[in-house]
Amino acid sequence: MKTISIPEDLHRELVNLKLELGDKNTAGLIKKLYFEYRKKRFLEASVLFKKKLKESGKSFGQLLAKSRIIREEIADEWLEKGSC
Repeated sequence: MKTISIPEDLHRELVNLKLELGDKNTAGLIKKLYFEYRKKRFLEASVLFKKKLKESGKSFGQLLAKSRIIREEIADEWLEKGSC
């Protein structure tokens, strides 16, 4: 197990939040906070992806069809080189 140094006031806030949320330990709280951070980043990327897709004027189905063609081309090149 590793330890980290944090300011005393942040420690107090984390302990209070831990108690408020009913976590057994601060590590559980930090895991929840990290999960929420990753979820937020994923949702931000999703919004950006949808925006860029809309700007391109293509549907998601069109994107999937194009990506399938590209994957097949890559697989064919890989097979031609004898990389299997």
